[in-house]
Amino acid sequence: MATILVVDDDANNRLLVKTIAEHHGNRVIEATDGESALALCLLEQPDLVVLDLGLPGMDGTAFIRRLRGDERTRGLRVALYTATQPSAALRDFMEMYGIRHFIDKPLEPQELQRAIERAVTQP
Repeated sequence: MATILVVDDDANNRLLVKTIAEHHGNRVIEATDGESALALCLLEQPDLVVLDLGLPGMDGTAFIRRLRGDERTRGLRVALYTATQPSAALRDFMEMYGIRHFIDKPLEPQELQRAIERAVTQP
């Protein structure tokens, strides 16, 4: 069982990830913005952060910079869960900050579960 932090300001997106992940035996915690997500990362040390880039206040890229800038959270696994198309700039950003997983919105529940499983189990 993995602990997954879902960070998305859209309640329906959080519910989709939560429902699928919990159905497969994972524990899910949720945040609607970057600040509360950072606090949960420190408190819970999740196995995976499923992160939307378009967050209110601190967006997903700022969240990643702060996450990686803190030695207590630097090693947490992150999967981007976003409708943002993977451009060269986004791929460069992902490589620079050690993000190896991209989950495209929208997608089928089975695809989402497979993506979560890969993100949790692969180094």
